[in-house]
Amino acid sequence: MADVIYVKGMRLFPVTDGAPDFVKGSGVITINELVKFCKDNPDYMSDYKGEAQLRFELLDGRNGLYFAVNTWKPNETNSTEDAETTGNNDKTEEDNSELPF
Repeated sequence: MADVIYVKGMRLFPVTDGAPDFVKGSGVITINELVKFCKDNPDYMSDYKGEAQLRFELLDGRNGLYFAVNTWKPNETNSTEDAETTGNNDKTEEDNSELPF
């Protein structure tokens, strides 16, 4: 298993006593720390429609929930196979005209 890369600038906290059942916890984003982490780690960034993104996972560990960088990157073979198996063939908006919504 690869080493866990913790996302800096994002923290989760357990639910507080007396909170409603639908509240599962709370979190804090420290903007400057998160931006610095992203700038210092360009290899962890991905691109979606021209926008930089940091992909992460919410994991449950010994000390509770935490964010870890998702370092998986598709290669040429995986991208083609994923598109074929999921039916995602990069259809344009015009192709969606048959949808009922």
